[in-house]
Amino acid sequence: MFSLSGLGDRSPLLVVCTPHRPPGIQSDRSKGVLPLVRNQLEQLTQAGGNHWRKIFNLYAKLLHGLTPLEPDWQTCREQRLLQTDSACALVFEQKWIPEPGQLCIVMGQTYGRSLGWMANDQVLPAEHPFVQHPEQAVIVTPYFDYRQLSNARLTSLVQLIAGEHPHWLTAFSKRSHQFSADN
Repeated sequence: MFSLSGLGDRSPLLVVCTPHRPPGIQSDRSKGVLPLVRNQLEQLTQAGGNHWRKIFNLYAKLLHGLTPLEPDWQTCREQRLLQTDSACALVFEQKWIPEPGQLCIVMGQTYGRSLGWMANDQVLPAEHPFVQHPEQAVIVTPYFDYRQLSNARLTSLVQLIAGEHPHWLTAFSKRSHQFSADN
């Protein structure tokens, strides 16, 4: 467990960092990362509108692309995303440094720069818009929006992770299968 605020598994292997928090989620670092409870995802998307719906949908598509345990990404979103023991978390408004065996995805180049994961003059390449930190298991991606992180780019991100982090993906897959078996 770490002392950041967010949603999801308290000991995640995959953490997505966002510069914003959904409406209704208070800034209380003492509570750390909390798993979603029944119907909370629906409440968050209703309160946060299309913006947060896109973020949760793209996170579910990424999760399903990495470990396709459910029949589709929508089922993954409803049954696994940000749940207890799901091995994934969404952290708000803070720099997160991955521990060994963890992978961090930072949403957006501006946020990636502000956290120090990218140089001030560095930009995400147009064709392959991902920057992997040379020393940490951190990948800066386009912001989780359909125009910036299209399905084709999401597929490229899954391929990048599989190619650059095969041991992490094996461990993540094992944890995901355990979650699926337990639920």
